[in-house]
Amino acid sequence: MTRALILSEARAVFGRRGYAEASLREIAGAVGIKTPSLYAHFPSKEALYEAVYAEVVVEHTAFFDELVQRSGALPPLERLRHFLGGIESYYRDRPDLAEFSLRAALAEYGPDGQALRQIFLDTESELAAAVRRAYDDGVAAGSFAPGDPEGFTALVFVIMDGLFLQLTHYAPEVYRERFEHAWRQLAAVLSA
Repeated sequence: MTRALILSEARAVFGRRGYAEASLREIAGAVGIKTPSLYAHFPSKEALYEAVYAEVVVEHTAFFDELVQRSGALPPLERLRHFLGGIESYYRDRPDLAEFSLRAALAEYGPDGQALRQIFLDTESELAAAVRRAYDDGVAAGSFAPGDPEGFTALVFVIMDGLFLQLTHYAPEVYRERFEHAWRQLAAVLSA
């Protein structure tokens, strides 16, 4: 029995059932141990949830940090598309993360919601800086209409959140069609 296995099974149970409905007994059963054995690794259900949440944030951040690194040489508009396309790339092969993240974003954050939300906000800095650089580069090249860089960065994050919800609620072909429509509109607004 490893901590990694406990975290993996807890992520799946929290994702399926939510924090309030998930039980340590169910998580222990999924791991193949008795409930008291969980306490050797985590002092409480809250601590286990926080550890799962932190692990999800680390994975999410690492993926998007790598995406930023891989897209640095692209023209500004392509860079932005690459960032937005990262939502589908990230969650497509991680349905357990999509389920967990959807519950965490919409319904709950466990006992200390504000602290967990702050963890996620604190990890967005590299992606936010990359969005800002793409915008500034596009303006400097004359391919984007000048405007408010902070407002644009906020808009991209709002779009990313919306894309995540679209991805988790609709069939892949509906998602892709909506993504393409939204992308064309954003590209048109940028070049206006």
